[in-house]
Amino acid sequence: MDIERLINELSRNIGKALVNKKEDNMLLVNLENDGSSELLRIILKSLISKKEYSKAEDLLFEEIEKSKTEAIYKIAVDFYEELSEKSDEELRENNFSKEEVLQGLRDIEALFNTK
Repeated sequence: MDIERLINELSRNIGKALVNKKEDNMLLVNLENDGSSELLRIILKSLISKKEYSKAEDLLFEEIEKSKTEAIYKIAVDFYEELSEKSDEELRENNFSKEEVLQGLRDIEALFNTK
């Protein structure tokens, strides 16, 4: 899923909650802002809380393809560290595994040439 679409969806939901309206006066986010990496972090945390680990991982790699910054690298490492704290059972119940977490970390290291 495209991060811009996710952010716009998140923005609409926040707007609905804040002003109790369906689609009027919704907040839209410009991804070109310096805070876009923080928005990525927030979206990943939200997806993790919903146990949508695969969706979060797909989004993370889409963003890495667009921008290999130090901030994105740190977000990626934090993402996999958070997943590594989940139990095997919880990961399995949500179509993920410890092996995928380890592979993701290896992929991040390779993409960012850290080893």
